[in-house]
Amino acid sequence: MQEPLTRSLGPARTITENLAGLLREEIRTGALEPGSRLRQGEIAERYNVSSTPVREAFAALEKEGLLVSFPHRGVVVFQPSIDDLSEIYEIRIPLEVLAIEKAVPNIDDVELAVLERLLGEMAASKDDSATYQQLNTDFHEQIYQAARRPKLEKLIRELRDASTAYLRLYATWSPTAHDTQLEHEAIFEAIKAQAPKRAGKALAAHLQHTVDYVSNGLVRQ
Repeated sequence: MQEPLTRSLGPARTITENLAGLLREEIRTGALEPGSRLRQGEIAERYNVSSTPVREAFAALEKEGLLVSFPHRGVVVFQPSIDDLSEIYEIRIPLEVLAIEKAVPNIDDVELAVLERLLGEMAASKDDSATYQQLNTDFHEQIYQAARRPKLEKLIRELRDASTAYLRLYATWSPTAHDTQLEHEAIFEAIKAQAPKRAGKALAAHLQHTVDYVSNGLVRQ
């Protein structure tokens, strides 16, 4: 049994957040294998916590796509597949291209400055995967908000959430931070130049590179 999680918590973290972080890391490293079943009681006993934070941690990780619940199997670790990945991105790419093409004419100087700031912060955090991923999400969401299409933005967010598990599990298979940064800069430069079609092509290439790298990683398993 682990030491109580409360002993390792900082003032800004809850038991649920700490437990979710530990389980997330076990999934990422493969200590919890894809397709394996997680039992609430066993996790509670292993980490010396009550059932409530375990249930809440499961819910948080399910929202991220790292866990999946089934009526008769309970909660299991997400099982990745190339078919699932391909289907998600087959839908994502055209929707996100549409969004950026709609966004480019609307982006004002304030929004452009926000994108430029996010680019700089991403460059500075290239060695911090968690921070980089959050900034990456913020960068894309800032663009899609400018499309002024709430329904389209909602669809994209749902599909991006469905992709989170792949990005978390296989971050080491994606392009280097340097390559990814160059792709983001190409997107930004097209936006800055008020070139919606060029921005759409740069974005499509960026997303397709993610599919290619993650697919290759799955094949190597």
